[in-house]
Amino acid sequence: MMRWLLPAVMTSLALKSVLTLKSVAPELATAQTIFFIIGLAIFFFVSKIKFEQLVKLAWPIYILVNLLLIVSYLFGIFTGKTGRWIPFWDIFNAQPSQLAIPATALTLLALKESFNNFRGLLWALLVIGLPAILILIEPDLGTTLVYLISTSIIIFLSDLSWKKIITLTGLVIVGAFFSWLFILKPYQKQRITSFISPDQDLQGSSYNARQALIAVGSGQLLGKGLGQGVQSHLRFLPERQTDFIFASLAEEFGFIGSIAVISLYVVLIIFIIKTGLNTSSKKSFRYCMAIAVMTIVQAGINISMNIGILPITGLTLPLISYGGSSVLSLCIMLAMVQSIANQTQPKAILHLI
Repeated sequence: MMRWLLPAVMTSLALKSVLTLKSVAPELATAQTIFFIIGLAIFFFVSKIKFEQLVKLAWPIYILVNLLLIVSYLFGIFTGKTGRWIPFWDIFNAQPSQLAIPATALTLLALKESFNNFRGLLWALLVIGLPAILILIEPDLGTTLVYLISTSIIIFLSDLSWKKIITLTGLVIVGAFFSWLFILKPYQKQRITSFISPDQDLQGSSYNARQALIAVGSGQLLGKGLGQGVQSHLRFLPERQTDFIFASLAEEFGFIGSIAVISLYVVLIIFIIKTGLNTSSKKSFRYCMAIAVMTIVQAGINISMNIGILPITGLTLPLISYGGSSVLSLCIMLAMVQSIANQTQPKAILHLI
């Protein structure tokens, strides 16, 4: 396996991120560059640690992340309508919810009991449920959905009986219905209804989606050119540096540039899945699948909402959108995948002449 491939793809996405931010939000480009330098340094450090050793640290990491989520809820800074951050000396705002996926994934892998018995399954649901509740009440629905899907895949890949799979699926459906009735806030419901009927409120709930679609379409084949995007530079496009950075990118780099970014994600996902399939460790396999699902879901939802296929959820584009917490947490998650790849011995192939 080409062990250099993962850092190469990460570096390519980082360069694309900084280049786009340099154009649409130049005041953020330097900070993003620093985040990537620190993130890549952490990546190479963590990737040298054996994955089994990281699993042994699961519970302390899990407890720390949950404590940070509680602190962020009680004392953190609330920005916009989603997410809370913990400020550090006016130079960096940390978002603990970004670390919930690797922390919970490692903790699920550290559980001794099988998920096929009631006690083991109950423990797994409790481990997943605590951070999910803490993230949801921030409120951050988008991150909660990605977190639940990514961590739950570890349970579903753990040789569950069909009876338990059907039961869990039923719980998911009931939970979604309950959330719509009692948990989702009016503006979150409005995002979904405005997606179903995009012409109902063009100056309100449908505005962001419409402006993103205009930006993507105006890029055409080759784009308007770096620094020439009308939607982003005239501020018609909201959150052009985070939620809608793909629309900013598509406007300036066009269809070709957009396909190049999507291709990098495809290579990244294939590498993660292949790493999981090549390892002989079930824990390593399940972790890789969780990270692959997270990448597919988060990148897929972000790109889809930028081109009008899915409702606006407030999810960022991995390794492209501005944000130190997102960059650093992704570098840590991918470093663990690299650690698994480093420990995986290439399979011997017998050539018959």
